[in-house]
Amino acid sequence: MPPIDLTHFGFTPTEGLIYQVLLTNGPGTGYGIARAAGLARANAYSALEGLVSKGAARVEGGRPRNYRPEPPASLIARVTSDHGLALERLSTDLEAISLPGTPTVVELESGRSVLQLITHNVARAAQSVILLVPADAYPLLAPALRRPVSAGLPVELYSTSSVDLGFAPVEAVSPGHRWPGMPIICVVDDASALLAFRQGSQVRGHWSSAPAFVAAARLALERLRVAP
Repeated sequence: MPPIDLTHFGFTPTEGLIYQVLLTNGPGTGYGIARAAGLARANAYSALEGLVSKGAARVEGGRPRNYRPEPPASLIARVTSDHGLALERLSTDLEAISLPGTPTVVELESGRSVLQLITHNVARAAQSVILLVPADAYPLLAPALRRPVSAGLPVELYSTSSVDLGFAPVEAVSPGHRWPGMPIICVVDDASALLAFRQGSQVRGHWSSAPAFVAAARLALERLRVAP
């Protein structure tokens, strides 16, 4: 398995090593993780605290304390929100590791982070895509959307106004629903979802892999398709 390089995303080389050990070996104590990584305990503990502070790991209560990695999908969502750069290489490295995920919710605080996360998730869809975005976002998302459309995946596209995408139909949804600004909804593979809004230049939202969150996103879009 190739080493995971997290240095482009604000992590130290030691933090990247410890995160990979956590993914490979599962949760553990600082002492056990230090032994598995071949590091002095002080260095391992410092890296673990760094991972916790940057949202890549969590510490469980009790004695001794156990450290648990955040799932790769959650880490990618956080990296997208905070940095939005060099995600392809990180995703490829993380795909080689399989770990049961713990559903989390990630806050997205900019239009750029929302757009980048949608682009990333849509381009890597393996089963289905459901998307509702403002009309002016479609030209930016078109390259990513071509992948699932070309692969013959079920792709449902919606907008609050008319869109001529060329390679896939976009259904117009009725305006006037109770939503803060313009709605943004993205559900990929029925495994993760993004719910957001755009109001003027402000874009805010949340991403999650929690089943209830994904179901809520689907239901919200179904409601938006019905005239108010």
